[in-house]
Amino acid sequence: MGLGRPSLGAAFRHLRRLWALPAPPSETSGGGRIKRLIYSLAGVALLGVAGFFTYQALAGSLVYFILPSEYAAAPEKYDGRVRLGGIVEAGSVNFDDETLELAFRVTDYAQTYPVRYSGAPPELFKPNSGVVVVGNFDNNTFVSNEVLIKHSEEYRPAAGKPVDLEDLKNALE
Repeated sequence: MGLGRPSLGAAFRHLRRLWALPAPPSETSGGGRIKRLIYSLAGVALLGVAGFFTYQALAGSLVYFILPSEYAAAPEKYDGRVRLGGIVEAGSVNFDDETLELAFRVTDYAQTYPVRYSGAPPELFKPNSGVVVVGNFDNNTFVSNEVLIKHSEEYRPAAGKPVDLEDLKNALE
């Protein structure tokens, strides 16, 4: 009987004994559990602090994009810095060369707001073109510190001027 292969029952008893090994002394004492709990709580607290600082950094730099009609519907919602997008209304552009003050109106064809900007207008700025102005509202006038122009993705040479392929290749290198 003892000379043959061990029975299946004996193998299970042996496995049961292996599973029932006593835990190392550090885990049976209360100090190990408390240490793990302290490290776990410290890790959770550290992740919470990191998450809070990340949220604060992102919330402070967030700038909402709105249309004039969205602002008209809920002006109290946008009391900070926003991006106002729309079309430069035809006939509304006034630029003073001496003071570099630019004034125009932005519309989404449902609502229109006047915009004030200090500085030279971008080169592609013109009436009936898409524009995004960054700033804030002051008594229903948008005071901008940045003007962004929407332009086409197609770049073509000026009318009547041929493209020199060698110059183009050199410029792209």
